[in-house]
Amino acid sequence: MSVHSPTHSRQRLGLPPAVWVLAVALVAASSSPAAAQPTAATAGPAFAAALPLVDAHVHYSAAAWSQFPAHEVLGKLEAAGVRLALVSSSPDDGTLTLYGLDARRILPVLRPYREGVTSGNWMHDQATLAYLRERLARGIYGGLGEVHLGTAEEADTPVVRGVAALAAQRGLLLHVHADAPPIQAIFDHTPGVRILWGHAGMVTPPERVRAMLERHPRLWAELSFRESEVAAEPEGAAWRALLTDHADRFLVGSDTYANGRWAAYDGIISGHRRYLAQLPPEVARAIAYGNAVRLVGDHGVKFP
Repeated sequence: MSVHSPTHSRQRLGLPPAVWVLAVALVAASSSPAAAQPTAATAGPAFAAALPLVDAHVHYSAAAWSQFPAHEVLGKLEAAGVRLALVSSSPDDGTLTLYGLDARRILPVLRPYREGVTSGNWMHDQATLAYLRERLARGIYGGLGEVHLGTAEEADTPVVRGVAALAAQRGLLLHVHADAPPIQAIFDHTPGVRILWGHAGMVTPPERVRAMLERHPRLWAELSFRESEVAAEPEGAAWRALLTDHADRFLVGSDTYANGRWAAYDGIISGHRRYLAQLPPEVARAIAYGNAVRLVGDHGVKFP
């Protein structure tokens, strides 16, 4: 085999096969006369394709267990270049299964959802705090959530106050799927908590996300379901400016809440690499893995 063969080059770089294929495809696309060429201010496709990632929003819930066995899920993470995944599941057993197979790659995050307790009623469930404390005794969790809150009133129940206080006391991230008002309500009653804002609010516009980040220094946002918006031309310019201005506050996320998301996992991660390619290299690195490592540690994983 020639020393200049693609396989030899991939092996020398230590890239997973799927990441290598993405790198080649992105470089080829960028070489087209019609393609936008990277500038000195942007990372470019090849740089983005080679970045190791932390996926801050993964679920391995019961519906996925038969269709996507745990070893296959771990293979998907490896193939996509995801070195560390923050995983919460309904029930928690799914997370524990993955953790048992790859304790270095999987950082468990504990959500209150279990039999009879769902996204619609957890904030009123009086047994939730005892359940969380019992599970946290394992000493393996890096956060609480993902939890869903629809209104500021839901974010101000005694249960939510207790969960936020527990996260603050234990130094755990609280991963919250909500628009801005519930996030504000949590900070009003528990200013010491660190919140990971799911989907950067999902439908919250970038200017509102910017205002929240500038108001709350203990707020970070993950970008699941936002990757197409951020990469869009020219519509994503406001998002990319926000990511550049607050490069230390954003994380990558996939949100594998349904089996279709696992089926499309490689494409979802490729979508995040597209906007990373449009950002300055130091910003791309921070969002790809640096911010997550600063928030939860490297979990024994080597990052550049």
